[in-house]
Formats: sequence, structure tokens, C-alpha cells
Amino acid sequence: MQTSDDFLWQQFLSGDRDAFTILVNRYKQDIFRFILSKVKNREQALDLTQDVFIKLFQAAGHYVSHGKFKAYLYRIAQNSCIDNHRKKQKASIVSLSEQVNAEAENAAGFLDQLENEANNPAQHLEYFELQALLKTALDAVPENQKTALLLCQFHGMSYSEIAEIQNCPVGTVKSRIHHALLKMREFLKDFDLLGIK
Repeated sequence: MQTSDDFLWQQFLSGDRDAFTILVNRYKQDIFRFILSKVKNREQALDLTQDVFIKLFQAAGHYVSHGKFKAYLYRIAQNSCIDNHRKKQKASIVSLSEQVNAEAENAAGFLDQLENEANNPAQHLEYFELQALLKTALDAVPENQKTALLLCQFHGMSYSEIAEIQNCPVGTVKSRIHHALLKMREFLKDFDLLGIK
């Protein structure tokens, strides 16, 4: 049975609500994690994730199937985060512990090499200190570079998918990821971590 995103979308447009449910279940965790990396607040991320799928449902006639459903969905998520940020510019600051926990999830791609160390109780504290340090390094990266890096490293997206989401050329995506990694490397170098010289 064919279950590609575009096939399911066409089924949904034909009146099959179950097809929409399958799409939601397929992407809800990834969209939630992406939004959480932006808003750094679990409850707000849950609300915005729900809003993304409501917007997707309401915009049924706007997406024309052409194999880029995932990018289209992430663009809705990104725009929802931008809209939310504009509304909440003067909102209270999220506590540091919530920020560290949210970014720790998103730093998974960078921490793969440390997984074994994290399971060692003797190095448990060092592991979480490094997570906090990576969160600080990631926060120092400009937003468009940070988003490109997270979509690539954490969500496993291709450059072309990220370009679709960020509405820019593939070369710009490569440049953003490259510069984000350079900035993080420079930051970590100051702390003599990960053998960076």
C-alpha cells in the first residue's frame, strides 16, 4: 500500500480524514522537537505544535503535491515560531534549567560521541555541564544559522529540504551550517573541549 506523504495528502483532500491522522502521527514528534528548540518551553511548544497541524488542516488547498510535503510542514512550523516570537517579545525569560533541558535534547547530534561517557556515573556531572555549554554555544549562533544546523544535525534533513523551509538557495544553507559549526567550534575551543585545537 502506498503511504508517501503526497499520497496521504491526496487521500486527505479526497475526504479521507484517517490519512491526515497518519500524517500528523508521522511528524508530530519531529515538529514538536523543532519548535521546542525555538521556544524553549515545553507547554508552549505543545500548543504551537497543535497550531501547526490546525494550520495545515485549514490550508488544505494551498499545498500542491510535488514531493516536498515535509519542507512545507516545517515552513509552517518555522513561521508559527516567528509569529509567536513577535507576539511574545516582551514575555518573561524562561528559567535557565528549562533552556538547558530543551537545548540538551537538540544537541543530540553533537553529543553522539559522548553517549558512552554519559552512562558512566563518574562522568555524569561532566556530561550535563557539557550539555549546558553546548546550549550556550548554540545560543550564540545567529538564528538562521542555528535553525539550518538543527534541521540538518537533529532532524536529518537534506540541504534542499532546509532551503525549501528557509526559502533560500541551497548554497546559503551550506554556508549557514558551515558558519554555525565554525562559531560553535570557536566557542568550544576556548574551553578546551572535545580535543579541538
